[in-house]
Amino acid sequence: MLRKSLLSLLLSASVLSTACSDSDDEQKSAPAVLIIDREAVDFGELEVGQTSPEHLFTVRNASPSAVESVSVKVEGSGFTIVANTCERFLDAGMECEVRVRFSPRLAGPSEARLKVEGAPDVDSAVLKGLGVGYVEVRSLPGASAHVVAEGDGWSCGEPCKVAVRKAQVTLRTAPAGFPTWGGDCTVVAGGGCSLVIDGTKVVSLEELESFLRWEVRRSSHPRSVAVSAGGDIHVLEVGQLLRFSSTGQLRWSVPLSGGVKMAQDGAGNAYVVDSFGRVTRYSLNGQALWTSSEAVENPSWHQLAVSANGHVYVLLSLGNHELASQLKLIALSPQGVERWSLLFDEGQFNYASGLAVNTQGEVYLSGSVHNRDATSGQWVLVKPYVRKYSAEGAIVWEMEDSWNLFAVNAEGATSILFPNHQSTGGFTQRWIGADGVTRWTATVPSGPGLVTLQTFSPSGALLIGGHEFSAVGTEIGRGWFSAMNLTTRAPGPVTYVEGSTGLGGPTRISDLALTPTGHVVVTGGFSAIRDQDGGFIRVYDGRVLTGVP
Repeated sequence: MLRKSLLSLLLSASVLSTACSDSDDEQKSAPAVLIIDREAVDFGELEVGQTSPEHLFTVRNASPSAVESVSVKVEGSGFTIVANTCERFLDAGMECEVRVRFSPRLAGPSEARLKVEGAPDVDSAVLKGLGVGYVEVRSLPGASAHVVAEGDGWSCGEPCKVAVRKAQVTLRTAPAGFPTWGGDCTVVAGGGCSLVIDGTKVVSLEELESFLRWEVRRSSHPRSVAVSAGGDIHVLEVGQLLRFSSTGQLRWSVPLSGGVKMAQDGAGNAYVVDSFGRVTRYSLNGQALWTSSEAVENPSWHQLAVSANGHVYVLLSLGNHELASQLKLIALSPQGVERWSLLFDEGQFNYASGLAVNTQGEVYLSGSVHNRDATSGQWVLVKPYVRKYSAEGAIVWEMEDSWNLFAVNAEGATSILFPNHQSTGGFTQRWIGADGVTRWTATVPSGPGLVTLQTFSPSGALLIGGHEFSAVGTEIGRGWFSAMNLTTRAPGPVTYVEGSTGLGGPTRISDLALTPTGHVVVTGGFSAIRDQDGGFIRVYDGRVLTGVP
């Protein structure tokens, strides 16, 4: 009996010993777990260059065994560990402490991570803080000048000191112009003052030269503008043709009976087509030299183009928009004598969208043909087209293409723009060589607003313009213009044309031209509807096209 009991006791002890040993082994083999007591800490706002109070983080060894190698570090900028007891060994269930401070070097949000390592899974806590810097504007030139923070929602019309919560700020002026900055500014494209906010930045606006060289207000919206080789400016308005000097002085004006389009030859003579299709040539002093005899029964908006040597091409709209319409292209000599004509009657309704001529007298025409469905009454597009004719009226080439914005340079290359009517703006441009072959197509995905016009200058610069989209309703915003960079196939710097009060819109641009000295002539009006609220003739400094002060 005694032997058996002793044997049983020894066996029981052996089993218990084995169980304890297995439990110890399991504990020793369990993965280490290190936990930071907080998932995130926001240190709040702090001036750049200052140091926050310390924030305490506790790291606990939540595993059943010691961790031999514990370490903590900060990944990211702006935060520093200033005290740390979490170094190497940390026994099971024990804790260590880390103290962190926030010291922003730049304005704006900072984010980093406090990481504890030594366990298979790294635990971390998010560190956040916001650096605050200051911009101090110490002087401005006059009561009308303002300093405006681009995209940051603040401006100063007098000396001021403003808190900034961005790492970089670009200052611009209102009204827009060519500024001279002083202080901590780095001048950037368009004359802006760029500041890296790593402390308080002191700037001064020492001088502001206006983009606008001169302006003449008008009672209605000018229709067309053209600039002579000497710099004089022809402007067509409702009921009159005007000629201004390069400095905006009126040289003469002549009354008209319904002029709708004006063009100019290389010598500076002006040609006007009226709503009945009659063309009149005016001398440099405003004298009417001749008027063509061809006229239409119903008034319409006719097209006109004149070559450098004075050959005239007029595209008449015949018929009416309810029953049927045709087009008639007439070539006139510099003396007003008809040389040849072409009639376009390719469908029920024939419409023109552009007429142009190159230096060789070759003619470019864009238009479209429509029919009306007899059952639904809806218009059906038959085809759009772009065509080129020789100086004698023989067709050179034709291509089917949309009849959107259309312009031809002196060498005969054609630019066609397809505007994006969505709120993002943008457009697609197609470039067609003088031989009718498409050279390239490029898309500008977004822009300052809707593109409504394009025109080539005699030097070959391509100007585009339009207006901003309205936030609500049918109203439009500011007008704008730019020069296309035909190498990058993108618009250059954009200049906004403000409304009659100097701020905002609506502003509609009717035409653009370049002076021989490279300044930009802009005509238009201060309303979405033509001839409401008056118009303007403005000349902008040519530096706006490059953005170089």
